Amino acid sequence: MQRREIAGVGIGKILTGAIIVVLALGATVFYLFYTGRFGGGSKIKITGPAHPGYEWTSVTASNNIVSGYLFSRSKKLIVEKGGDGVLAATSYTIAGRLVSEEAVNSGIYGLSDQALLLKCYVRAGDRNNAVALKEAVVKRYKLPDGSYKAFVYSDPEKADDLVTTSSMVDWLDAMLEYYVTYGSEPDYKEIKILIEVLFDNQGRLKTEKLSVAKYADSLYVALEDTSSIKEGDSGSLEKVYGTLSGDSDSELVDSTELTEDVEGVLLSNLNLRLIRDLETNGLIAEGAYEKALKAVKDGYAGAGFAFYAYATSGSMDCGAYIYSGQNVGMIDLLQNVKTMKNLAEVGELDNSTFSEFKGSVMNSGRIYRNYSLLTESYSGSEALSAYTDGIMIAYYMGDKDLFDKLSDTLGKRVATKSTSPALYMIFREEGERYVFYAKDNFSIRLATS
Repeated sequence: MQRREIAGVGIGKILTGAIIVVLALGATVFYLFYTGRFGGGSKIKITGPAHPGYEWTSVTASNNIVSGYLFSRSKKLIVEKGGDGVLAATSYTIAGRLVSEEAVNSGIYGLSDQALLLKCYVRAGDRNNAVALKEAVVKRYKLPDGSYKAFVYSDPEKADDLVTTSSMVDWLDAMLEYYVTYGSEPDYKEIKILIEVLFDNQGRLKTEKLSVAKYADSLYVALEDTSSIKEGDSGSLEKVYGTLSGDSDSELVDSTELTEDVEGVLLSNLNLRLIRDLETNGLIAEGAYEKALKAVKDGYAGAGFAFYAYATSGSMDCGAYIYSGQNVGMIDLLQNVKTMKNLAEVGELDNSTFSEFKGSVMNSGRIYRNYSLLTESYSGSEALSAYTDGIMIAYYMGDKDLFDKLSDTLGKRVATKSTSPALYMIFREEGERYVFYAKDNFSIRLATS
């Protein structure tokens, strides 16, 4: 009897000890994953993603935008039907009313769209899909020099090694978010390689070739180049910033628009929160954030125009700016809204710019594509892909009226027919067909969850 009791106590102690060991091992593995050291990686701390509370998401929900349902349908339509089960198609067109109008997969898979989807998976705690998507992107998009293609295609004969800074910045941003949750040493190495592709040793975003519109004899000049302005002449935006050349009073200097390739940096690519996180973690040079912030702020048009430049002509801290992008004499609002969002995210958006943006939206309910420097008016079609950035600007600035207005506008493009395979998703109407874009749907998911 005594032996049995002693044996029982021994077995109990062994079981207790084993449980403690298992729990400790589990805690250690969890810690390694949490700190990013699993597999030898390094710890990275990033700014946490915005999570609008109930008082904000209830506004979008009242405007037909139901985040959970939207994402569930988007995965089925854009990833499973429109994509290849892992990658997301850039767009998917549902079947039309006529029998001949079949559903159409774009066959195009944009890197920026995969970045949005990866963030959606990480924030939803969907590790399996996040890992599968990350591995597929590294395998199919990465080029030998460490850069990433902007697009891949379902057609194996369609090869395109186009590389864009904007898509790689988006992917780097998503990879950091992925790494702090699920990453390992190989992921850390991928991040380091991509940083070297994008940034120089001073932490500046490298230049890329940009195609911009110009008049046949236009001239882009630096901000400090005001030699053409006579004494007592305050000048005009066209004279100071080089949108037009010659006599600014002339109705037509030369109406022939051309395109010009320049080396520069799109201001909208300066993701200030990302750059600050990279510097904080010692991944780019000290002072990089302040340089980037100055480059964006110095691109403020001023002179009565509450907008930012399209790009720098040369390195981002050279002081030379291009204000017109694809249309001469026009401010590209799609790019401006993204630049404003980047500033608002770090608490640096100029109040006059925000007031101008809010006023235009509240008056028209829309975000237009262009703003004319000559007529001082908004023009062009809607900048449809800018609405989510606009919603985030409203959130960062704490403006619920603007948040509600933009949600209302976007909510009018939500599929509401109960039998539709795209119910709850955001659509665009193109040629009497309903097209669902990955960017519209994944970005609004991130903004409302």
